Amino acid sequence: MATTDEPAQEPEELDASTASEVEQETSRALGKETRQVLFAVLLVAAFMALAHFTPLKAWITNVQTWKALVHEFGWGAHAIFMAACAVSVMLGVPRLPLCAAAGLVFGFGEGLVLSLVASTLGSYGAFVLSRHGFRRAAESRAEKWPWLKKLLKKPSVMRVFWVRQLMVPGLVLNVLLGMTPVKHTRFLLGTMLGYLPLNLAFSLVGSGLGKGSLATTLTQLLAAMAVINIAAWLVYRVMKKQKQKQKQNG
Repeated sequence: MATTDEPAQEPEELDASTASEVEQETSRALGKETRQVLFAVLLVAAFMALAHFTPLKAWITNVQTWKALVHEFGWGAHAIFMAACAVSVMLGVPRLPLCAAAGLVFGFGEGLVLSLVASTLGSYGAFVLSRHGFRRAAESRAEKWPWLKKLLKKPSVMRVFWVRQLMVPGLVLNVLLGMTPVKHTRFLLGTMLGYLPLNLAFSLVGSGLGKGSLATTLTQLLAAMAVINIAAWLVYRVMKKQKQKQKQNG
């Protein structure tokens, strides 16, 4: 595949076999993502319930103290976290624990923005490096998903968004996208939008872990579940429309 930043073309229609594989992988990925969020929600809910009614309550006080220290440090703390998060994602570290950490330390709003920008920049760093030849290891791992190369032959913003919902290591996707003619702006926009649902959910979960009110924690955890379910519903709707369109064309 080309590695130059050529004008992006309209994506080709997928053949029936590839479309079926993508549909199966998407369904599997959405199911796994929902289970991940549910597990995190239940874990945090159980821990915070214990923390509010046992000596573990000292944890909540300590979290508030850490947050106050971070706030005193000012924008330096934000810059350090963003740099560490971006480099970690660029090297292939899973971003979701980092999103939760951002929510815990900086609160939901700031944590979401910081984790979303940092993870997008980290992915962009790997994308740029892959266009300069740093891709051999990830390329070999991509052989596990042969249909990915077909899906990403002419990637649009929507297809970049779509593959970000799949349970494929982010580093592999960054490298594969770096081997396509996708524009830098399309990569960045598709990646940021693709990361948004899970970053949003895990920032809510992380933020809920340090709240002084159990009611606030539970509200945020329910919001995290709502986010992931709405995202899954929207993706399923798109899948259904594409399937209907393929049947009409076929």
